[in-house]
Amino acid sequence: MEPSLSELLLPGLKLMIIGMAIVYLFLALLVWIIGVTARLVGTMSPAPIQHTKRSSLEVEKEEAELVAVIAAAVECQSRSLN
Repeated sequence: MEPSLSELLLPGLKLMIIGMAIVYLFLALLVWIIGVTARLVGTMSPAPIQHTKRSSLEVEKEEAELVAVIAAAVECQSRSLN
């Protein structure tokens, strides 16, 4: 005697619901663990660094000094090669 369609569908439906519930619970647990980890890492991380804004005049002075140092190094190198 062959099992009827409802006798086959009901266990399959139960198995599907149990499987979906397990996956949902696992994903909910995963989201909770990620949230707890993010809070823990947030409490252990250092305070953000405050960047001070520099005026363009200060930046130009630093760049001019850097250009002068590079020019002196190039000149020194070219003199040593001659």
